[in-house]
Amino acid sequence: MAVTQTTSLSNSLRIQYLNDYMAGALRRRFYDFAAAPVNELSGAAGAAQSMADLNRGGTVRVTFIGDMGITTTPLSQVQDIVPQILPDAYADVTVDMFGDAIQTSQKALVEFFPNYRERSPEKVGLNMMEMVDFKAMEAALGGSLVDRYVARASLDAGTTAHRASDTNFSGIAARLSQFNCPGWEGEGKPTSWAGFMDHYVLTDIAAGGNVVNVAQYQDGDMVLNNEVGRLHNFRLVASGYAKVFLGAGLDSSVAGGTVNTTLSAAASALATTIVVTANTNMVVGGWLNIWNAEETASTFYPDNERVKIAAISGTTITIVGGGENGGLRWAHASGKTVGNADSVHPILFAGPRSLAKVYAPEIGEFGELVGPLQQGLAQQWTSFAWKWFGGYGRPSENWLYRGEYSVSEEA
Repeated sequence: MAVTQTTSLSNSLRIQYLNDYMAGALRRRFYDFAAAPVNELSGAAGAAQSMADLNRGGTVRVTFIGDMGITTTPLSQVQDIVPQILPDAYADVTVDMFGDAIQTSQKALVEFFPNYRERSPEKVGLNMMEMVDFKAMEAALGGSLVDRYVARASLDAGTTAHRASDTNFSGIAARLSQFNCPGWEGEGKPTSWAGFMDHYVLTDIAAGGNVVNVAQYQDGDMVLNNEVGRLHNFRLVASGYAKVFLGAGLDSSVAGGTVNTTLSAAASALATTIVVTANTNMVVGGWLNIWNAEETASTFYPDNERVKIAAISGTTITIVGGGENGGLRWAHASGKTVGNADSVHPILFAGPRSLAKVYAPEIGEFGELVGPLQQGLAQQWTSFAWKWFGGYGRPSENWLYRGEYSVSEEA
């Protein structure tokens, strides 16, 4: 008797795994939207080369050729022209191989209720894009052009002037225009760039009353996921995936007093409570940051996170966080710093080619799903993995700005 078995449907299963992997990957993509493959950057020497040729070695060098100087001297009737020498410059993009994996025992698949096998490709894809987007974010927010009212450590949530406003957007639009930053262009429409931010910053900007909501212009004119509106020449892109420099602002301005303590016990991912050394100045409804370290410069920590206080029982704090169950997203070791200093919320002002991206075509722009693999002498483990080869860099420092602001939410 001919019976259709799962082994007969391996191609269909593989396609489903790949679809789930890509669904997870695309859900997490954010700062990558400001990047273009290095061989597509206009003005860069070697732009016609294939990505396969460019990504050889640990560093990809993007070279640029400067413009000719302008002469105002009339041509001589007796002397020839002195030809100009074009200047050149370069920017390096560091590339490497990255990857990670999950492995589940067959016993766990048989006994446990969670759908590990079905969710694994999606979670692997999400993890891949989170790492890749982290590399894009490092490049994007590490630039030398910064717009802020005072130094990062002095930004105060209670001071209106320290928050983002229309003025910041109009000023930066003028600067990007002066520097000829490439943007999105439509027929008969001015060049537009994007402001990548979180929703707390968007709330403060929208309070000015000049944001054009995305519902007021045609869907056909949208170019970015999470696009919510426009202000001046910028498309506003807001997401919970936007970077926040947790606790990097002013320490002493928090209503109720400053919290500065540590975890007195390790906390696991998805935990809904944490145990702290002291609960001094903690209030229900307040924010807590759990740090490896405050992000005072351009060193970023991907497992820093912040949570809301739901209840306080001595030093046991019930929290609401970014985990799938409303708990912690990451595991945290005992001794990690817990505080409530004002956070700094950046906006990346950029165009579609403000970052350079390198990847290996044979692995893919969004990496490669490896698996499912049956492993062990009894094939008692099932693993899914991802791998990606590439990197991000800033081809031109004048093609992006980093704005740093406090938000009214934390006042």
